[in-house]
Amino acid sequence: MKQFLMVLMTLAVAAPGAGAADSPLRLDPGQLQLEPSFEACSFYFRPATGAPSPLAVEFRRTSEPNWRRAFDPVMDTPDGIWKGSLFNLEEDSAWEARVVTANGAEVIAPVAFRTWSSRPRIARTIDLSTLAVPASGLVISDQGSPDGWIKYTAPKSWRLERPYKAGDPASAAITFRSARYIILENVTIVGGHRHGVLVQESESVRILNCEISGWGRTGVQQFTNTDTRGKYVDANGETINYDGGIAIDRSARTVVERCYLHDPRHRANSWMFSHPAGPSAVYVNQTRGGTVLRWNDFVGSDEHRWNDVIEGRSNSAPDGGFFRDSDITGNFLAFGNDDGVELEGGGMNVRFYRNKIEGTLCGVSTGACILGPQFIHGNVITNPGDESGLALMFFKNSHGSEQSGKRHFINNTLVGPTCSAYGSYGKPAGQQRIGYMRNNIFVCNDARLPGDWARRDDFDYDHFWDANGGGARLIAGLRALGQEKHGSAVEPRFTDARRGDYHLAADSPLRGRAASVPNLVTANANPGALVDAAAEVPFRPLALVAAPRQLNFDAPARESRLQVKLSVPKTAREAVTFNIRKNAAFGWFSVEPAAGTVTPGETLTLTVSVDPTVLRGRPQFRGAFLVRTPSGLSRPVSVYAAADFREDLRPAAAPNSAYLAADSLPGLQSLVAVSAAAGVAGGKFVALAGSGSDPALVARFPLRKKSHYALLLRAAINDDIMRDRVFELLVDGVPAATKVSVHPSYQWNTGARDFRAVFLHDLGELAAGEHELKLRLLGGDLNVNELIVTDNPAAFFIDEWQRERI
Repeated sequence: MKQFLMVLMTLAVAAPGAGAADSPLRLDPGQLQLEPSFEACSFYFRPATGAPSPLAVEFRRTSEPNWRRAFDPVMDTPDGIWKGSLFNLEEDSAWEARVVTANGAEVIAPVAFRTWSSRPRIARTIDLSTLAVPASGLVISDQGSPDGWIKYTAPKSWRLERPYKAGDPASAAITFRSARYIILENVTIVGGHRHGVLVQESESVRILNCEISGWGRTGVQQFTNTDTRGKYVDANGETINYDGGIAIDRSARTVVERCYLHDPRHRANSWMFSHPAGPSAVYVNQTRGGTVLRWNDFVGSDEHRWNDVIEGRSNSAPDGGFFRDSDITGNFLAFGNDDGVELEGGGMNVRFYRNKIEGTLCGVSTGACILGPQFIHGNVITNPGDESGLALMFFKNSHGSEQSGKRHFINNTLVGPTCSAYGSYGKPAGQQRIGYMRNNIFVCNDARLPGDWARRDDFDYDHFWDANGGGARLIAGLRALGQEKHGSAVEPRFTDARRGDYHLAADSPLRGRAASVPNLVTANANPGALVDAAAEVPFRPLALVAAPRQLNFDAPARESRLQVKLSVPKTAREAVTFNIRKNAAFGWFSVEPAAGTVTPGETLTLTVSVDPTVLRGRPQFRGAFLVRTPSGLSRPVSVYAAADFREDLRPAAAPNSAYLAADSLPGLQSLVAVSAAAGVAGGKFVALAGSGSDPALVARFPLRKKSHYALLLRAAINDDIMRDRVFELLVDGVPAATKVSVHPSYQWNTGARDFRAVFLHDLGELAAGEHELKLRLLGGDLNVNELIVTDNPAAFFIDEWQRERI
């Protein structure tokens, strides 16, 4: 069985060698243990033998007379231990918690705890700019103490740079190894072979108000039918993956706060080829608990797409990913080709709340959640989609083993008509409830109607809307399974969704319809993430407000300037100073003024300008900028611009290519005029049916030079995910592949119904002269515009803008 580290409530590591069948919790009967963070606290208790049931947890500040009721505890793994979280605490304050019966009789006496402080005592400060960085890299292994932290910082204009070089002995620009009670604050880092910062086998390391960019390996995209299909491989032949701007490995109580991570050196592939692999903003592996990511901006781009914005490893292990007792809150997570966040692995009291996710394939992945419970509440997920526009689901649960961990989705706002709501479970264990949903607002499709798996769950008071009637079908399907008795399928009516304002409008039929959720939501509040007019997501403790929160340049050539108003309430105690920050990849728009100060009661206007002359190479440009304060707190504003796009169907970078138009090939059953989206004047496409018998598609073509070639198709698909297309492929009468199976090895996920090129197969070395290709579709169907045989397939997938920068 897989081995993993056992972590006690003190987060001390037990002796290695404990098996996965053992429990990471060892509690005596009648024992209550607590693990606080800044504004939340995990609890674990084992009732005494013969204790009544059900039991609840109550908590209060030590100075208060009245107890508050916590969210109901759950019991799954390990058997006999109840778990849960306390929310909405104040930092650096004294509290106590107890276990009671349903009617309030005390069962386990109060246990005191104190939440973390943002301002620990600093015993020593070190200026990084005065240190000589060795060729082997900067490694920090200092040992501070709870009462005397060590701070590393640098002057504002100083940057720690580590240029890229093959064989760099340091995997990161800064490595914390076996460090304790260390703060890295106000430092700009550019570079790092795999990571900007690596926190390895350390405890209580805090990374505050740092800007990190330019890290990670570079490589070449692979056009093969192996596991590296479409992925990027470095000079050593290794697939580029797990290159996190901040990597947290087997460490406890790591805090990343008010940081801006952007512009990694490279990018992730899209699902058009295979499962994405590439850089992430934050990468976590078997953390030992207590990880906090709060108030950060992790901003990707189409030039430098994340794989997952926040990525976990050891996802199928009980101690994998964030593992336990962790908070991810108030972050802006933008532009990834897979998940916004992976909450996979143990997931024991892992809390994801008041974050905004934008421009990712899936929103939150909680599969597999092995231990649980997890809490996902108060988040906004909007504008879903990878670089090609494909969107799958807001909440992904559909893979992994031992899916017994409970996951709770409460008061989230999820907007994307191309996205589905909730994925089914991979391999659920037993018949216990796994999923819990309350007060969520979904603007989604009904592509994934609930199955029998949903009978075990507890879904109610959620609201689904699809202008095509999908919401009504979702509600009907859920009610047939005993769920969503009080749910609805009505249009939510946001204040201004197009401009990023997802507050419920004054005439919204959902106002005041939230169900009570102990310690999180009061009855008759608003459903969704924005429970009142003052709420902002991502949440930051910042008086400054930016509106609108999203800009849309529909026709930049005619409308190239839009405005954003910055304001600070009259009641604010001080003025807010800011600088405009944006990714290097976002050179297609500018913001003026680039800096300023907003006083209480004042409004300042920003002008955002798009340069239409650089909007080329793709149909839509996606970006964002930050109104960022000196402390690192910010307000993000998303920017979208439509472009006059026409694909280069005959790229000059691919001179050794043969183009085989569908209407010129023999053995075809039907010809239909091509869609305008194909951009081929007078072209044709052919509908192929997977009958398994002739006619096959036969093509003869000349090649000008001996080289390594690949086969591409311009094809349209009849659904958003091309599954079960199975081909037989022969080149010059020799089987290149007896079965080119599109699923499950890979999927053609284009997210669009146009005719953009799709990579099909590596043809290997071909000599100059005439060749014959025979393609028979054995399963599924598709529409083919043309076949392309080329020795430079990358030219058909990397647009002009991207080619200049990678």
